[in-house]
Amino acid sequence: MSVAWVGSQAVPLSDAIQHAAKLLASSRCPVISFDADVHGTRSVIALAEKLGAAYDHVRGRELLNEIALFTQYGGMFTTPGEVRRRADLIVVIGDIPASHHDMILSWASAPADLTGKQSRSWFHLKANRPSGDTGMNKHALKVGAVSLSAEGASLGAAVALLRAGLAGKRTAIPLANLDSLKTALADAEFPVFVFSGNPEEPTSLAMLQGLVSDLNRSKRASSLFLPSDDAAWGAVLTSVWMTGFPPRTGFPNGAPVYDPQRWDIQRMLREKEADLHLWISASDGASLSKRGKIPLVALARTRNPVRSAAVTICVAAPGIDHDSVIYSSRIGTFRAERASAPSDMPEIAGVIRQLSEALPC
Repeated sequence: MSVAWVGSQAVPLSDAIQHAAKLLASSRCPVISFDADVHGTRSVIALAEKLGAAYDHVRGRELLNEIALFTQYGGMFTTPGEVRRRADLIVVIGDIPASHHDMILSWASAPADLTGKQSRSWFHLKANRPSGDTGMNKHALKVGAVSLSAEGASLGAAVALLRAGLAGKRTAIPLANLDSLKTALADAEFPVFVFSGNPEEPTSLAMLQGLVSDLNRSKRASSLFLPSDDAAWGAVLTSVWMTGFPPRTGFPNGAPVYDPQRWDIQRMLREKEADLHLWISASDGASLSKRGKIPLVALARTRNPVRSAAVTICVAAPGIDHDSVIYSSRIGTFRAERASAPSDMPEIAGVIRQLSEALPC
């Protein structure tokens, strides 16, 4: 089976590496879009530094609001283990990605054993208008969560109403079951607000942290952030420990520079600021839309050359074709994952390393 192509022509992997390296070396403004495990992410960032390139995750637009919570606002955060053992009141904010549902349901079946209580109180703050649902509404009913909502309010508006109501301020729209939450909060030893990103109303994330800060004036409270994609969040954390910054970082003068507008890869391609696009993803569901006539080098899990790519190299999927290290929200840190179907396809980190070695010094 072929694993490398130049145009539509199958070639040995070494030839594809050399051809891609020549394109990278001749580029004045290369950009990198990637989706990789920890080792792949580290190799991508090292290559970007060597090239003076900018890099962003392929889900960069979705990650932007989650990253902004930490880079612009900050907050009070706890871990899943602390929630499971200490939280006697859990307030779920909006919709939570389906990948986290099993963990949330597991809290309902186990008491907070580091408190003196045998049961938890559950509430669910949600939008009162049509919106996407991953099944969280059904699970909220299953754990007996009391619904908090206001007529016609979006999730962001509901968070604002909740903060105002808990602060004793008058609001134009009443929030259903607010008094029940106030009573539960007064009795709770450690309330926790569980949330994920809100792409439509990013300021609601900051509003929620303001609410948690308000509560901490009189008692201990915290929040648990569950990322929309664990693997993508692992790439964010890897970028932070390597450069001090999340993705949408560039190396224009050798040192890392974080600028989420300047290094928006899709914008750079659309406005023709970049002259070469290196696209890296071993995810089966990943999709790539080529921008104009900008040369493309694609590293993808594919059996065929990527359409319009100057070079295509087939790469292995972390956790499937090879062992990997990924971020896990359940434990709040990184973990090793064994390959479920080991293969001899080249790993992203290995291909990137060969590309880097093929570049002129």
